[in-house]
Amino acid sequence: MAAISLFRRVVEGVNALFTAIACVLVAAIGIIVVWATLARSFGTPVIWAHDYAQIAFVYVVFLSLAPALQAGQHVTVELFEGLVPRVFRKYLDHVAAIACIVFGAVFFWYLWQLTARSFGDNRLANAVVVVQLKWIQVIGPVGVLQFVLTALLRLAEAQQRLRARPTE
Repeated sequence: MAAISLFRRVVEGVNALFTAIACVLVAAIGIIVVWATLARSFGTPVIWAHDYAQIAFVYVVFLSLAPALQAGQHVTVELFEGLVPRVFRKYLDHVAAIACIVFGAVFFWYLWQLTARSFGDNRLANAVVVVQLKWIQVIGPVGVLQFVLTALLRLAEAQQRLRARPTE
């Protein structure tokens, strides 16, 4: 129980940090879009704005995966709950968590391979802004790894709830 409690605090702490960073990036995207729109309106387009907004959006997506899962925004099984026989419904949280773990592990593997190639050859992103692709892609495996850790936490919590239930 102490190990799960520590794991919960670490995972939820990292998710809170990811959420804060994602919020700052969303604000930055908004500022960039407004600035670029105003600049274009006054006849001085800012050509780098699109690149920075896109890169920030990639970070927002991957930083938001795990916090959204923690909040229950990714997987809801209520849609299928009525279709599942009552004796199996208590396992739906387990099934959802395991599905997230499997999805996350496969996604992590592919993102890791993609990012490792970019670190290996130091290719540049196809953008106006000169930036190595690896610094854009590195957030993918990081975000998905945190997603998997959050799914593992959800699985542990589902198991705790199952054990706490009176036998039916």
